[in-house]
Order: sequence, then structure tokens, then C-alpha cells
Amino acid sequence: FDESFSELAALCGDDSLVAYALENFGSEKRCCEWLAARILIRKLTGYRAEVVYSPEGKPMLAAGSRFLSISHTAGYVAVALHKKCNVGVDVEVIGAKVHRLYKRFMGADEIASLDHSNETVAMLLHWSAKESFYKIVGSRGGSYAANFSVSPFAVGESGCFSISYTADGRLIKKLPVTYIVGGDYVFTLCVDEEE
Repeated sequence: FDESFSELAALCGDDSLVAYALENFGSEKRCCEWLAARILIRKLTGYRAEVVYSPEGKPMLAAGSRFLSISHTAGYVAVALHKKCNVGVDVEVIGAKVHRLYKRFMGADEIASLDHSNETVAMLLHWSAKESFYKIVGSRGGSYAANFSVSPFAVGESGCFSISYTADGRLIKKLPVTYIVGGDYVFTLCVDEEE
């Protein structure tokens, strides 16, 4: 989003949401992200859906009518809703920082099979996929590098690959990840159709 907080407030048209954002978030950036997510949720549902949080911190619609996932970073907000399946979404801005951190979230097999044609984006897609997947599997423990594994893939403008979660040497869950690479961001989405 390129809008300022005052532009988002006008777009929102809900004084109680605007007041909540101003009272609960210290920075204008965070206020904008929070408000933009609520505007997107309203656009997707067609009504002002109240967002509540589980004890683990997972957002959900108060009425329980749909599964919900929210992500935001540096001027981007992503929202995923599904009527029947748990979802996880992530959006990340493309940057070189990932080159300093990739060994913290990628295993040796993932590093060995990395698509070097666009290494920065490939690394960031690994991170983003694990963030999306984590929003589905939750706090079952383990580390991104040791317990979460992305299958080899070639980076394109969009596509699909799989991600797995293992614990104690056995596969717990494997799901497809859909991705989009924009001008300066990556977006990933996991849908758990197994539940």
C-alpha cells in the first residue's frame, strides 16, 4: 500500500478501527499495516469481520466462519481466507539481508539444491514458505533448518513447490506452497486441505 494512515483511515470508514490502531500501535507504519489488513478482510468477506487471536497468537475471524492468515512487511499486506481449510500466508520484501541469515533457516540439502539463477529470491522463498507453513503447523517445536524442508524448485514469476515438517525422523505434514515473485517482494501461500 502507498497510502498514508489518514488515507487508509478515510478508506476504512470505521472510526472504532481507526481509534484502536492509534491507541494500540506506536508507529504509523504499524498502524497502517494493521488497518490495511482489516480493510482487505472487509473487502474479501463483504462485511466488517472482527479479528480475534487464539492463545497461540493465531488470528481468526470471531464468528469462526473462515480460516485466516495475515502477513505484512514494508508497505505490503497479505490476507488469506478459506472457508474449510487452515491457511498460511507470507509476504517479504526482496533484499540482500537473506544472504547473511539463510543458514539459520535452510538445511544442508536445501542449500545444495538451491536455484542459483536467482539466489536471493530462492533463499527468500524458502524463508517465506516456512513462515506460511509455520502459521498452519504452529508451535509444534523444532527449527526451520532442521524440521522444515522445502523441495527443490526453479524460481519463476510464480509457481508451486512442496514443504514438509518432520519430527523425530518422521514426516508429520507435507503441503504444497504457491508463490508469486513481484517487482520487489515474494508472496507464499499454504493451504492445508488435509485437515
